[in-house]
Amino acid sequence: MKKWPTILLFLVLFALTVATPVRAQLQRDAARERQEQRLEKESLASQFYRSQEWEKAAPLYLELYQQFNSQHYFSYYLNCLIQLNDFEEAEKQLKAEIDKNPGAANFMVDLGYIYQLQGAQRKAERLFDKIIKNLVPERNRIAITANAFRSRNLDDYALKVYNFGSDQPSVDYPFYLEKAGLYQYQGDYNLAFDNYLYQLDYQPQHIDLIKSRLQSVLRMDIDNSMADLLRAKLLQKAQQSPDNMLYGELLIWFSLQQKDYDIALIQAKALDRRQGDRELQILDLAHISMNNQAYDIAIDGFEYVRSKGKNGIFYVQSVVGLLQAKYLIEQQKNTRNEAVYQALASSIKSTFEELGFNAEVYPLTLTLARIYTYELAQPDEAVALLEKALKLPLNPVETSLIKLQLADIYLYKNEVWEATLLYSQIEKRLGDEPIGHEARFRNARLRYYIGEFEWANTQLNVLKAATSKLIANDAMALSLLIKDILMEDTTGSTLKVFAQADLLALQGFDAKAAASLDSLNAAVSNAVITPRILMRKAELAVKRNSFSTADSLYAVIYNSYPDSYLADEALYESAMLNAFNIQNEELAREKFQLLIDKYPASVYVAEARRRYRMLRGDNI
Repeated sequence: MKKWPTILLFLVLFALTVATPVRAQLQRDAARERQEQRLEKESLASQFYRSQEWEKAAPLYLELYQQFNSQHYFSYYLNCLIQLNDFEEAEKQLKAEIDKNPGAANFMVDLGYIYQLQGAQRKAERLFDKIIKNLVPERNRIAITANAFRSRNLDDYALKVYNFGSDQPSVDYPFYLEKAGLYQYQGDYNLAFDNYLYQLDYQPQHIDLIKSRLQSVLRMDIDNSMADLLRAKLLQKAQQSPDNMLYGELLIWFSLQQKDYDIALIQAKALDRRQGDRELQILDLAHISMNNQAYDIAIDGFEYVRSKGKNGIFYVQSVVGLLQAKYLIEQQKNTRNEAVYQALASSIKSTFEELGFNAEVYPLTLTLARIYTYELAQPDEAVALLEKALKLPLNPVETSLIKLQLADIYLYKNEVWEATLLYSQIEKRLGDEPIGHEARFRNARLRYYIGEFEWANTQLNVLKAATSKLIANDAMALSLLIKDILMEDTTGSTLKVFAQADLLALQGFDAKAAASLDSLNAAVSNAVITPRILMRKAELAVKRNSFSTADSLYAVIYNSYPDSYLADEALYESAMLNAFNIQNEELAREKFQLLIDKYPASVYVAEARRRYRMLRGDNI
């Protein structure tokens, strides 16, 4: 009998041990069932809401709110009442929530919104003013209240809340970013930009965030007015606070986004004069400008770095870049004065003597080879120079660039198979690199020249997907030319004449090329082929320094064939001719403006806008 208490204790403990997990499992099952019921009800309510069956959705959301006390459900319930125009019930429910949650800004803002919907504007305004008057000067409370106003598109009151908060010493936060976002949403870009720049002063570490926000604004800039406004503000800030390097950096960043390479370089040089150690950035800007055909700006940048003396660590790069840019700007101006190129060739050869014929100066061999071949009619000198350069210790890409130039010269000399062999070597070795794609394109173009159009077009179709946009665009342009002309003349005879004229022009036989184009123009005349013939004739006229003739041909293209995809290019080339060769700056400015207005999506617009500002004499 004495053992019973021990046995009973054991039984009780055993029962508890078994019952505890069972009870826990039952609780988990009940919770899961409750959650499943919640999700099922929520899904049904959402379905009714999306199908605008407000009278069915409203009671479900009310029931969900009463069961789970989630603000999310109440918001949907309130929206259903608003859609049903049941403002009396909405007001009743909101007042009940306000009684339970005194000071809850979201309910009070919603109540004022209901007053507005009922036409009681003065009543709503009094309530909104009361909300702001009774605001607790605490950052989180201010943010919640402002968001409540914003959720009902009451942005002016949200701004009042932010301004109240920024005036409170205890809050110690200016809400610049929040205000900037509101102004941006309202379309007040002047104040939006101001507040983004205030934020830069307040928290300089947010510069990347500010760049991102500014970029989002500029994506919506259809007429360039926002960019002009931001440019003016950044220039003003940089001038007012020259010691604040952040404004300089932001201005350089913005200028590069807008392809305002002149402003970017001016600012980089200003930073270098105050701070120093900006030579590499200036050199990078010069190369970016050169790659974007802003050769005058590139020359300015290279000369600035070179002027620091031979002991500078970037002296060699600046000299190489400067001579390259000087050659390219003469090409841009369509200079055909042999003396100019003789002088450039002498400068490059002097540089080889000064700095040595080595891997650092190898890019100048490419420039000098082009001068020898296309300006001084000495292709054999060019071949000898490039073969000498191939012996330098260069990387595969550099070696391929020399071979690419060499292949072009063989094509110029009409040694077609030597050229195609070199193009193929580059493509085989570096087929997945941009230089490999370029070699493939030039090989396809060679096949076009010699009349193998099907082979050429097969390669061009592959290159349309090239990672390099420039190569893809070139491939697309040549592919379109082949396709368009073959559609007009399926025999291919017209395209053969056109291609032969292109090859003759490349090889320097301009008179023969012009004669071929004239005969083709007499035989064929339509909206597809004629603009292309006119463009080629204009290019030949430029080579002869017959600038007025070229300008007239360009004018026929953009006036008579405004829908041709050569029209914007013709207009740009005409403007450049007037700016550099005909010396009619007023007409050049008009043509640049016409291009900007008529062809806003053109690839030439950014440069046209820059040139226009320069001709207008903007002080930048």
